[in-house]
Amino acid sequence: MNIFRPLVLLAGLALLAPAVAADADEMQKEFNAVIQGLNRNSFDRFNRAIDRSDMTERIYSRRVIEPAVKSAFGKEFTTSIQQMFTSSFPSSKKEILGTVLDFRFENDQGRAVVRYEASGYRFIYHAYELRADDGGRLRIVDWIDYYQGGRFSDEAGAALVMALPSKAATRNMLADKTLDDGQVFQAGELFKAARDGEAERFFQIHDDLDDTLREEEVVVRLSWQVALGERDGERVEAAAQRIEQAFPGDALHAMRLVEHYVASQQFDKAIAALETLQQELGVRDGATESLKTSAAIALGNLEDAERFAVQATQSEPTLELAWWSLLRARTEAGNYGGATEAMARLEDDFGETMSPGQLRKDRYLRVLADQQEYLDWRASRE
Repeated sequence: MNIFRPLVLLAGLALLAPAVAADADEMQKEFNAVIQGLNRNSFDRFNRAIDRSDMTERIYSRRVIEPAVKSAFGKEFTTSIQQMFTSSFPSSKKEILGTVLDFRFENDQGRAVVRYEASGYRFIYHAYELRADDGGRLRIVDWIDYYQGGRFSDEAGAALVMALPSKAATRNMLADKTLDDGQVFQAGELFKAARDGEAERFFQIHDDLDDTLREEEVVVRLSWQVALGERDGERVEAAAQRIEQAFPGDALHAMRLVEHYVASQQFDKAIAALETLQQELGVRDGATESLKTSAAIALGNLEDAERFAVQATQSEPTLELAWWSLLRARTEAGNYGGATEAMARLEDDFGETMSPGQLRKDRYLRVLADQQEYLDWRASRE
């Protein structure tokens, strides 16, 4: 009797059997565990969720990368991915923590939106592309970073090109394939200056470029990033205008633009950029609504400010910032009775103290301390 024949038949039946679709709830649990691991400064689950061969193909496929760079990257793949991921966040005086805002998974493919919070009310949004592998395990395919303004695999690929920007690699990075060798050389030198953190050299080269080269998307994005690093107001404004022209209505650069708009008191643009981001993400969260609240207050649009603040508390009632936004918006509008609702939530849910002494320490809220509505509310809670 041929004992192998039944095994062959069973194997054939297994191949013919339809794959079992991944359970969405299980996939969400796995993804939540990845983000919880990052919040504990552990990259173990994150690293295991990334499909090395798939990610490598995405990084290499559309670029000319020098063999030596590929070799070095391949040898340190996990470490390199981790370093690229962490370096994409702004510096922070407190631990950067992620919150899963949205998760959808169907037919073995999914998408998740995560908000990371740094100090200074800076928020970083990632949209993760997900899938289930043949074994039913969660895989992170790629992600879009709405702070740095790009897809991770594209950013990683560009970084590898700029590590050794050969003539062929540089030309491949440029959209206009009719550029002459002199222009390609200039772009290569620009890439090297950005790579080496030589901002002065970068802008010397940049300012001598012709309009065609200066308007290349990769050049526009680089000048924006370098200008932000230098914190030169005029340079940042000029770079922001080029970003607006090159990527009109695009949410990719929203959060860095919002920071610039707020710093330069362009509050109407900040609100518009936040709303573009919300539409792109398909998520209206408490943080973006709170930022819109602050911008509306600065513009003196108190009705809009209260509307945004209410939306913040409704979208994310567990976010403390949302209730502070509502408190400030109602205080600015003179709605002192309504302000007590926010104060009650801050005390009851978040352990804050809304005593007269604490209010008087806050320049935005000190007016409340002497209002009858507040005094009656305070007395009712004694």
